[in-house]
Amino acid sequence: MKTFPVKYILWLLLLTGVVIPSLSAQELDCRLSVSTGKITTGDKTVFDDLSKALNQFVNGRKWTNIRFQAQEKIPCSMTVDIQEYNSGTGQVKAYLSVQLRRPCFKSTYSSTLLNIVDKDFSFRYMKNDPIEYNDNSIGTNLTATLAFYVYIILGNYFDSFAPRGGAVFFERTQNIVLQAQSLSEQGWRASEKNDKNRYWIAENYNNGNYQAIHEVLYRYFRLGLDKMFDEPAEARTDILLAMRQLNDLRKMRSSLACVQLFLESRADELANIYTPAPQEERQKATDLFIELDAANVATYRKILSGNTR
Repeated sequence: MKTFPVKYILWLLLLTGVVIPSLSAQELDCRLSVSTGKITTGDKTVFDDLSKALNQFVNGRKWTNIRFQAQEKIPCSMTVDIQEYNSGTGQVKAYLSVQLRRPCFKSTYSSTLLNIVDKDFSFRYMKNDPIEYNDNSIGTNLTATLAFYVYIILGNYFDSFAPRGGAVFFERTQNIVLQAQSLSEQGWRASEKNDKNRYWIAENYNNGNYQAIHEVLYRYFRLGLDKMFDEPAEARTDILLAMRQLNDLRKMRSSLACVQLFLESRADELANIYTPAPQEERQKATDLFIELDAANVATYRKILSGNTR
């Protein structure tokens, strides 16, 4: 049975501007791997060194000033899938996959909060190169990109537990984007032909016109999934309200990155939640989900049949 500790009081203190002393325990339990299956020539041991360095960077660094016990660390994963490598220059092209799952109250179930694949990830790395970063000097594209997604993880995770709980972390992503305009690599600019790049992800989460995304995260997870054990009917009501808010965002702009990210890996979960509901509720949910996420019509239609298999 999953319970949530008193540390969320500290999160609220953080939101109100109360300074919490820096503590030693790191926040993330990130399974970070470097995949080299597509590289068939050259010395690949440099990527063993890179993997160790990136694991230390992500898991060994304090990203917040909030106390985390070892068992409370945020479980997530990142995979750097190397596509091309020039051993002479150290230039790397890769895909970066980022996943975050969130445990649900009184349940062994964990829900997908984030599932991102960034294909605009390139950097230079030679064996024993230092991995350095601070919020006022982002350094290289490698550290800027990893730090960006760490803050996206933290922003989404904290938003799902408290209203606007992740605000400070989303603001840091915007700061990274602003500094990254001086970098030559892709992924940081509004002019690029990618409406889900780092620029637009940060813009969406920080744009006041789209602030409903933060309410969606809180309502769906804290008022919805966390209450499914004790109050399933009330939980479904809040989840449906969250999805209506998400649909309103989609109507404002169909290509919003924050909407697309929320819907990733969501269809099967929604089908499982609403299949046991009364017929009228199932119909309302199905109609809404198909309007919002037409790519998964077949999955949502299973709600009406009462069978998600």
